[in-house]
Amino acid sequence: LKPFWATRQPGRPRSAPPHCTAQPMATKPVKSLEAEEQRLHRIRITLTSRNVKSLEKVCADLIQGARDKELHVAGPVRLPTRTLRLCVRKSPNGEGTNTFDRWEMRI
Repeated sequence: LKPFWATRQPGRPRSAPPHCTAQPMATKPVKSLEAEEQRLHRIRITLTSRNVKSLEKVCADLIQGARDKELHVAGPVRLPTRTLRLCVRKSPNGEGTNTFDRWEMRI
């Protein structure tokens, strides 16, 4: 024997059991528009280059532009230099002695 709310008639929405009553929902206070405009935005920019001089110039320009607009600037935080190492076979066709070139790129 099924309860009456478990059976559903086609075309009619499922009704709640008789012991369920509607309760008023808790409402959140409505935020004003000024509180929304004063929200804090955090921006993180990661710059990578092989040329340190141009990287420092771009970084200084970004910081100066932000300070001209009276924004809070923290940084720059310099990351350690990564070294990309490749070990490449010298022979173009794969035959002969196994000789390799070692290439490095500092980023």
